[in-house]
Amino acid sequence: RQRQMCIRDSTRGDKMKKYFDSTICWPLATILFILCLISCYTIKCAAGYITYPNPTGYWTKQLLYYGIGVGLIYLISRFGNDRIYSGMWIFYGILIVFLVGLVIQRFAIYKLGMHIIPFAKDLNGATSWYNFPGFSFQPSEFMKVVMIICMSKTISLHNERYLIHTFESDLQLIWKVAKIALPPMILTYLQNDAGVTLIMAFAVVVILFASGINRKWYIVGFAVVAVVLIIFTYLFIFRQDIFSSIITGHKLDRFYGWVDPEGTYQSQGYQLYNAMMAYGTAGLFGHGFETVIISLQEAHTDFIFSVITLGFGFVGAAITLVSVLALDVIILYVGLKATHQSDKYFIAGIFGCMIFQQFWNIAMILGLLPITGITLPFLSYGGSSLLSYMIAMGMCFDIHRQTSIAKYNQIR
Repeated sequence: RQRQMCIRDSTRGDKMKKYFDSTICWPLATILFILCLISCYTIKCAAGYITYPNPTGYWTKQLLYYGIGVGLIYLISRFGNDRIYSGMWIFYGILIVFLVGLVIQRFAIYKLGMHIIPFAKDLNGATSWYNFPGFSFQPSEFMKVVMIICMSKTISLHNERYLIHTFESDLQLIWKVAKIALPPMILTYLQNDAGVTLIMAFAVVVILFASGINRKWYIVGFAVVAVVLIIFTYLFIFRQDIFSSIITGHKLDRFYGWVDPEGTYQSQGYQLYNAMMAYGTAGLFGHGFETVIISLQEAHTDFIFSVITLGFGFVGAAITLVSVLALDVIILYVGLKATHQSDKYFIAGIFGCMIFQQFWNIAMILGLLPITGITLPFLSYGGSSLLSYMIAMGMCFDIHRQTSIAKYNQIR
């Protein structure tokens, strides 16, 4: 009898160990570790291109940000997503205040020639950062995640109330989402940060699609976008005077640099042309570790994929793309298996952010889309971008944990 009891205890212990192991999303943890290695190694390779002070120290800072991100993942797993959903409106309000401060600072700099908001910083034509002692903080990067969390909870509550989608209920839902999304999007755009604004907009489109609204809304939306693109194309070809009065300053320079990078090499097209030269000459295995053969601006941030292809060629680019795609697939799988609707909507929004950034960043380096300052998630250097996504990954880990617990309880 004692032996049978020992066997039962041992079996129960094995089951519990297997259960607790299953609550950790090991594929997600593994791919984040791989992306950390690729990111830090590439940033170290980019040191020769970086024109900012202490270029060799950026990869250690990125490693530190990853370490802090792991700590955030642990804290989120301790608190749980339910508390995050309920308390996120406080962070939404705080970040709105930070965004308003940056807009005021931009107006003060360019209209009054004054600096009135403490720690607000203008860089590369955008007023998007607070430069605190020891670190910089970009509110819009955190806001995109906070905004998705707030929208996810709002959509979940709406769909619990309206079980059948009608024109009126869809209109109410779109209005509720717009009230959450439009303020940060407008404030971010007024900082002259079109990149993050586009990311937020695409996240809204994806999360509304996941909410189950009538597909006719998307036909209307795509039709409006198509008409706008046709109008701008016409103005660019036939009425450049009107076109240049609508799109001005830094945005106009980047547009002309995209259209004709070789012809505008001495000014607007310098970044793109050099990036195209970098990956165009890399071959199968690239030019090697820390090789500097051409000037690359923002090599450790916006153009980190160019550094990967330059140093490690087609093979390095392929490994990177497979790793990025693996992350997307894992996140999507976690979302499809989620048991709570708010979690599904959250995963949809984060997936939309990530896939949009990945596509646009790589496409702009290939010359397929204009340069907008959109970074490559988990690979480009940047504390605010990385930590905001690590918060999202912490919630993904908790979603997987809750799904595993629900599955375990059903089996038991």
